[in-house]
Amino acid sequence: MNAENYKISKLPYIENGSNEIMEKYQIRTQYETEPPHGDAIYSIAIKNKVLPFWIYGRDVTFIGSSMVMVESVRCKTWDPIETMIIDLENEVYANLKEWYTDISFVSERIELTNQVVKKKKLIMNDFDSLEWTNY
Repeated sequence: MNAENYKISKLPYIENGSNEIMEKYQIRTQYETEPPHGDAIYSIAIKNKVLPFWIYGRDVTFIGSSMVMVESVRCKTWDPIETMIIDLENEVYANLKEWYTDISFVSERIELTNQVVKKKKLIMNDFDSLEWTNY
């Protein structure tokens, strides 16, 4: 794994803007609701395909030129929060089944952590080991 291929950038709040990746892959969001405590939740469509989960509009993390990490919830809910990795190029997503707020590349490995809720780091050698689902 070459971490140089995975430059990380964040969009603090999705309603405040867009970037090249969002435009290239035609990522669109639509406001759905707001939980009792927290930020707005949106449905998400990529190239006019609506994904089967909603996302929080905060801290959308772009990984390289074609991946995005989002905090997600099941449609019409706001709990539990789980992290999704979306591979825009291959039109697949992977549910990490936990909530991670940060990603970093350390010693040729991927490390996912959560600064809000302390939990054990998730360490992976690559993204290939994830269970991918087509959208």
